[in-house]
Amino acid sequence: MILTVTMNPSIDTSYQIDHLVVDDVNRVVPTKTAGGKGLNVSRVLVQLGDDVLATGLLGGHMGEFLADRMDDDKIPHSFTPIAGESRVCIAVLHDGNQTEFLESGPAVSAEELAAFQEHFAELVAREDCDCVTISGSLPKGVPADTYAKMVAVVVAAGKPVLLDTSGAALDAALAADTKPTLIKPNLTEINGLLGTSYTPDDLPALQAELAGDARFAGIPWVVVTMGGAGAVAFHEGRGYRVVMPSIPAVNATGSGDSTIAGFAHAVAADADDDTVLRCGNTCGKLNAMDPQTGHLVMDRWDEVYGGVKITEL
Repeated sequence: MILTVTMNPSIDTSYQIDHLVVDDVNRVVPTKTAGGKGLNVSRVLVQLGDDVLATGLLGGHMGEFLADRMDDDKIPHSFTPIAGESRVCIAVLHDGNQTEFLESGPAVSAEELAAFQEHFAELVAREDCDCVTISGSLPKGVPADTYAKMVAVVVAAGKPVLLDTSGAALDAALAADTKPTLIKPNLTEINGLLGTSYTPDDLPALQAELAGDARFAGIPWVVVTMGGAGAVAFHEGRGYRVVMPSIPAVNATGSGDSTIAGFAHAVAADADDDTVLRCGNTCGKLNAMDPQTGHLVMDRWDEVYGGVKITEL
């Protein structure tokens, strides 16, 4: 079983229109999904045939709606209830662009957080838990080092843990003594962490910079996504450049989460480097080819998987 964590889930609502008219009425047909990065991961893992259990924090009527949508998506779940209302996030796809409105989410009390942490430790300790993914932002009231503490729980249980976050939560995880199995910052985020301005043409220099930075020591997989330029991955001293086949995107929302799902699918199976990279990047691409967030165009799996080009740096 792969355990997915979404501390700040949301009702992801998308509006697709040809042209956004500002300061006027735009009539739309909404698409609503159980969102938040970890739930996007969960949805893709279900498509891949994995046993999944989603956990995190849910609150209020919005939380009930999210639980119903998870049931619709056949995502098993075991969330900790909180008093605040879970959030709503809106994406407007218009004029070839995507404009997003993201609520910050509910405040979480110390008692609610403690209840979740106890529940999380119980789920990680289950014999059928093979791998854990931790994704997204932390809600208000939750300390920045919470993910770092959760990573330590998973590592102590002897299981791999993939961490996909940014900002203070990622800083705290990098500063901690116990490291996650995999992190997936994008190129802008990694440049921010390093104080550099590397481009996709500077990958050997980026590899050397990461190797010399103590914060990244002990992290087996550092994957840096680069948008249309693909990705670069560093695993146990080896570097890989990943280039994706050129296929137009329909909706890129959730592609990073789908990539994490593919990585988790392969890492949980103890796959080799080539399979891990192909699986993760294929999932990200197949999500971008589908208008639905956190959903893969599975009938094109073989085409995309076989079209991924991986070269060692």
